[in-house]
Amino acid sequence: MSSSDEPDAVRPGWENFAERPVPDVHGATTAPEAELAGVLQRRHEELAAARGASASAATRVHATLFELAMLIGTLEQQVNRAGEPREAVDEELRHRELKNVKDRMLDVLRGAGVEVRDPKGLTADEVLDWADPVHWLQSPEFDAEVVAETNEYAVFHDGAVVRFAQVVMGAPAPALAPAPAPKPEPEPEAPPEPDPQVKCEPDAEMPPPGQTPAPTDT
Repeated sequence: MSSSDEPDAVRPGWENFAERPVPDVHGATTAPEAELAGVLQRRHEELAAARGASASAATRVHATLFELAMLIGTLEQQVNRAGEPREAVDEELRHRELKNVKDRMLDVLRGAGVEVRDPKGLTADEVLDWADPVHWLQSPEFDAEVVAETNEYAVFHDGAVVRFAQVVMGAPAPALAPAPAPKPEPEPEAPPEPDPQVKCEPDAEMPPPGQTPAPTDT
């Protein structure tokens, strides 16, 4: 049956529709050239902001390097003084001066978001993501796999590792196989007891050497 044969009750009419306002779409009435110019302008602004952030970061890095260079010069002075005779510089004072320079250098690095970590004594699971084993030591003094020595410290920047530590790992010594138990020696056999029913005849008297035995009566 064609649609013309359908009853009027099921045919939609204009009264079934309602007018709605046209949504205000951004840029719907903007010319393509103007829209493209706006996109390019925003892109230029983003690039300028990125260049500004990079320049600021480079400035901070340079300032950090310059301050570290100054502290390295101070450290060199302290190292040179460490080679002087012990009577010239008190040992406690020398240690305090070197520690002071070291602490100042670490403070400068921390101010730039750089952290130096020593993994010595940590377990293998704790340093799995930021340490590379370069050698292994097996010894009974280790109860588990731990960092026995640190060859190079790890470096972090803003919490992310940027340089892995180089370490020597310690591990428990392998268990030795137990020595085999010695075999028991066999007990000596006792001589057989003589049969009481068998009578032992006395041995015939042997003649002295050089004499012929006397004949016996048959």
